[in-house]
Amino acid sequence: MLPLLRRGLWGLRIRRERLLASLRFRFAKLFSRKPESTVIDGQAPLPGRFCPNPFKQIDLEESGVAFTCCSSWLPTPMGNIKHAPLEQMWNGQAMQKIRESIFDGSFRYCRHDRCPMIQNDSLPTLDEAREDPLFTKVIDERQTTLKHLPQFVNLVNDRSCNLYCPSCRTERINHTEGAVYEETAELQARLLEPYFSESNDRHFVLSITGSGDPFASRVYRDLLYNLDGSKYPNMKIALQTNGVLLTPRNWERMKGVHDNIASIIFSFDAASEETYAVTRRGGHWPTLVHNARRMGELRARGLYPLLRFDFVVQKENYREMPAFVELSRELGADRAYFSRLIDWGTWPKDRFMDQCVWEPQHPEYEDFAAVITDPLFDQPFVDLGNMTDLRNIAKQHLVHLH
Repeated sequence: MLPLLRRGLWGLRIRRERLLASLRFRFAKLFSRKPESTVIDGQAPLPGRFCPNPFKQIDLEESGVAFTCCSSWLPTPMGNIKHAPLEQMWNGQAMQKIRESIFDGSFRYCRHDRCPMIQNDSLPTLDEAREDPLFTKVIDERQTTLKHLPQFVNLVNDRSCNLYCPSCRTERINHTEGAVYEETAELQARLLEPYFSESNDRHFVLSITGSGDPFASRVYRDLLYNLDGSKYPNMKIALQTNGVLLTPRNWERMKGVHDNIASIIFSFDAASEETYAVTRRGGHWPTLVHNARRMGELRARGLYPLLRFDFVVQKENYREMPAFVELSRELGADRAYFSRLIDWGTWPKDRFMDQCVWEPQHPEYEDFAAVITDPLFDQPFVDLGNMTDLRNIAKQHLVHLH
């Protein structure tokens, strides 16, 4: 641990819940304990439903710890790429237990209150999931160990970003050289080696990134700018960016993977320049809008399949939710997506709770309820994600109020 401290890795402000999950994994390994479930009082089982993530997804984080879903939604890690190769983690004890929890319908390792697929009731049934050839035999034989490698590789191992949004971090983070950069690059290369060691026709999605920005990170830039997508014709790339650096020049620099782009997500968190200056610190609204509009035009020409704009709901911006839907449509998005603010440990608890306007005891709850029950959010263009249940509660509240 001391060498890591000296090299500054623990100087990073690691997200609190992910750090706790990593520590749980280390202690479980040390004492040979079985993975613990994360059942919360009131969680209802989901018999007959299926979640594909534990059967296809790996998330690599900056410490080398790997999860099979967003760690805020399923906080039990599968292992650490520093200590075990991908193949071993993928079929380890933790993953077998998680997969069994899907088959028995308990979903006991999942945070039901945070998972958007549970919240908006979009988990497929077992019969629906069987229609995917990847899962047919898996479901029929109730397999908890798999022959195939993850087909959705989510890189969240570098927090480098040109922004320093208060909901996510307290300072700008940018690793372009030194020990942290070198270790980040090494761990990423170790994970991706089975996918890129030689040309292949393997089907997989490479997702970059929910941890920072793909164009602010040297590790991600090097990957995107140097990949020759023609060598991996069945590889798809899912980009998630704050949009400020997705300029025409940077788009051109990654032309080797243009044909591999499956989706692009822009994180807005605002519908006006004034609010954006608060929620997306360090950004530039005119540049974001310009870049988003241009990508909307490319989307309209069919140059890639999906463009989504995202909005993390909080006290500072919830009144702009309806305006964001209209802005997203105007700029050419396929969907406007909402999610609730998550506590990453960047704010004191009382300040974080002050942002949670969806809590019934919040002073602005009545105003929030009026906003989120707007019929505008009924249209298919809108995905309320893990705000869905909060909207239903708000509707009931207004009915009782009147």
